[in-house]
Amino acid sequence: MTETVLIEGLGADLERLKNPETTPPLGVKADATQTAAKPKAKAKTNTVKTSGGHFKASDEGVFYQADEAEPRKICGPLWLVAQVRNVDGAGWAVLVKLHDLDGCEKEHMISRSKLLSDQSSRVLEELADLGLWFSFAPDTKKLLLQYLQSGAEVHRARLIPATGWHEGAFVLPDEIIGRTDEALIYSGKLKPPIGVMGTLEGWRDGVARLALDNPLFLLMLGSGFAGPLLRLSGLDSGGFHIAGYSKTGKSTVCDMAASIYGAPKGYRQTWHGTATGIEYTSAAFNDLPLVLDEIGQAEPKAVDTVVYMLSQGQGKARGRDSGGLREATRWCCFVLSNGEHDLATHLKMGGKEIKAGQAVRLMSLPARRVHGALDELHGFADTPALCAAVANAAKLHHGAVGRAFLESLAHADRAQLTLQLREALNKFALECVPVAASGQVRHAAQYFALAAYAGELASSYNLTGWPLGTVWNAAKVMFADWLQHRGGADDEENKQIIRQARYFFEQHGMSRFHRWNDEVNTVIDTHGPKTLGMCGFAKTVDIAINGQFTDVKASEVTYYVYRESWANDVLKDRDLKRANKLLLEMGVLTPAKDGKASQSRKLPGSGRANVGVYVVNPAMLYSGGDD
Repeated sequence: MTETVLIEGLGADLERLKNPETTPPLGVKADATQTAAKPKAKAKTNTVKTSGGHFKASDEGVFYQADEAEPRKICGPLWLVAQVRNVDGAGWAVLVKLHDLDGCEKEHMISRSKLLSDQSSRVLEELADLGLWFSFAPDTKKLLLQYLQSGAEVHRARLIPATGWHEGAFVLPDEIIGRTDEALIYSGKLKPPIGVMGTLEGWRDGVARLALDNPLFLLMLGSGFAGPLLRLSGLDSGGFHIAGYSKTGKSTVCDMAASIYGAPKGYRQTWHGTATGIEYTSAAFNDLPLVLDEIGQAEPKAVDTVVYMLSQGQGKARGRDSGGLREATRWCCFVLSNGEHDLATHLKMGGKEIKAGQAVRLMSLPARRVHGALDELHGFADTPALCAAVANAAKLHHGAVGRAFLESLAHADRAQLTLQLREALNKFALECVPVAASGQVRHAAQYFALAAYAGELASSYNLTGWPLGTVWNAAKVMFADWLQHRGGADDEENKQIIRQARYFFEQHGMSRFHRWNDEVNTVIDTHGPKTLGMCGFAKTVDIAINGQFTDVKASEVTYYVYRESWANDVLKDRDLKRANKLLLEMGVLTPAKDGKASQSRKLPGSGRANVGVYVVNPAMLYSGGDD
């Protein structure tokens, strides 16, 4: 594992900057904006010169010595560690380290603008609140602010507001994995619950081993490894939603993906919250898997908003009190979700229809394998027993495998890794995606491929104990399962058009169309029911069975639908041109002589005038089978 070093004396820091190739990478082991106590460490002496004197910081405190005067102690131990700024070169601040009254070491960030504003008194209040001792001398504030404003020669550090990749290193709240040219400091307001307990071997034997022969379980673990590779793939944030009844193992397989980086119960987040809350949560899990538990706790309206927001990778634009816009939150997350219902059903329960973009950004996978979410129980009595075993193993062993994976990625050839990833995505498409598949299906397949590649990469690093090809084959099985559950490889919009047209004639074929029995004499069936909200006419014709008319009656209905009713009732809220083109290709619509979707026909009651109608053969709506 790459060594991470707590920023201590300035001499050591400057030496690192002078000799980056022969010294350990820079890092800060705690969020510099937090104040958690640490054991007291031996610190080196700092001397800062100013006009008229100089400051000297040591374990005894900060002393100020004017020219030819005795040194005066102005406060307890307080060192200037680094001048820091954000990735855009703004937001300058001073990172300091202090010892409180108990002798515990703490770090604190002080905005440089605050040192020169009318809030400068707050600087001392913050340091006092952290436990720093101050002299009672009346000029203490003046001298201390002068000390904090000096030291411009101390080395620089960069504030990183989120986890994830930065210049080839992976930033975590408590560790910088990889080498960078300057110190990186995690400054995010939210810290993802990442941690290490136990051993990599314990995780491999207790979690990864039991995923073997379980395609859905393997796909979820592959998805966990895919988080740091998502940005490299060029894909938007997205992933999988596991749907199944309680005690089927749907939550457990998602939790095991979380165990790659931390304790599952702590790492797992919840759907129960506002879209704004999930926005900030997503930003905290940048370049990592985001696990959202129990979609049933969220309102369908909120889910409708969140799914698109997650894929966009950017939060809502918000204004500043002082004018202008705040910097938008950003993220790139591989999302894993679960709930009792699939995404389409959950949205439908709230009166929402799933959109094509949502369906291929958060793909619903049913937990309907041999044993719920599992295929192989590995000798356990049932699904809950196996789930309890892997959950207990993950509780004792988690996080180490994720650190090892990130370490390997940080030292890998980035260009070679990108090339391999692209080849894997293409290979999966060639092996699994039907030739005539829609662009939506091809897009969805890339998430399966990415999870497969990530799992195989982790195996090649000797982290999982799985034979090579294990996760790849599991992803192929689950993609075929998803495709079957989806109802084919067509565009989702086409499937929705067919379902809507089919549903309309099933519901209203008898009630909203006059019966028309004799086209020559234009006779209307006077015995038919009263037609309310009339959309046109329905003509029924007896047909022969095996070339003969028998006592067994068979008939076909042809509908003549008014143009306005076709657009505003049958295909309400659909793209009319797209729908007409599709239904002409399917044979649902009988085209006019010039090939157009609608015709001009004489209808009962229209006199000598022709009326524009769509001639519909509803039987062809079922020609492709029930999806």
